[in-house]
Amino acid sequence: CGAKYDMGLFDLFSEAFRNLPLCHLVEDRVLVLHGGLPGPDPRIWMPGQTHDPTDAIPLMALPSLDQLRDVDRYTEITPTDYSDSIGPTSEDKYVRDQRILIDLLWSDPRGGDGYGPSYRKGKGVYTFGPDVTDAFCKNNNLQCVVRSHEVKAGGYQWDHPKLVSVFSAPNYLDTGRNKGAYLKMRRPTKDGDVEITGHAYTAVKHPDLPSMHWQEHIHANYPHLLQRMRKKNVQNHDAFGDSDFGGFMNIDEWEVDEAEAFQEAFKLDAYGREVKGKESA
Repeated sequence: CGAKYDMGLFDLFSEAFRNLPLCHLVEDRVLVLHGGLPGPDPRIWMPGQTHDPTDAIPLMALPSLDQLRDVDRYTEITPTDYSDSIGPTSEDKYVRDQRILIDLLWSDPRGGDGYGPSYRKGKGVYTFGPDVTDAFCKNNNLQCVVRSHEVKAGGYQWDHPKLVSVFSAPNYLDTGRNKGAYLKMRRPTKDGDVEITGHAYTAVKHPDLPSMHWQEHIHANYPHLLQRMRKKNVQNHDAFGDSDFGGFMNIDEWEVDEAEAFQEAFKLDAYGREVKGKESA
């Protein structure tokens, strides 16, 4: 957006997203969100942990839907908040809100049970297994979870028995060669399950419009939107795009004494946080 148009348009989209709900609850049975489910609590980051499905942080206590509803939607997330979110269980509402917000926006499903590393934003973003999805749905009387955030070759995919990912942009970044998809939901009976049907489609040719066409259209026809929704420009904003495999580690094995040596060498505490100066709990 910044390269093709300008940061004014980016700020306009940012303000629009800030005013969208974090989640939708459909028929009290299907939770719809962007990223994924809440991560481990306490928020542990294991040194040397890999994407191997057998290498996992076990399932822990999960928040309720009421706790998700209680999150302050306008909580700000900065580039350092991802790694800073690692640590023990906290009763501080701001800390808890930040952690849940990071997970709802950035976490992804994994094949094995428990939690693993994501590396989307470095330390502090997690992947979650089917046991996490099952427990969350059971605790909150949900049929399933619908989420996006990942390109799927067929447009949508059931990553877990109770979790489906749907991605609407075909041929993502003009290089993905993936299909896009949307889901239709209907509930035939009042007490029955919600029927979910996926519909995939392929990319079509881009409209033959000059660069900045829609930006100029907004300036000419809806200038009040720019005046009301423009954000103050900041220099330290997040990089554009996702990087699923940034920092990817090959599968390896860690014995207890090796893991402790690794932890000592990099001066990490029990939660995987870097220790500055004297070691702290």
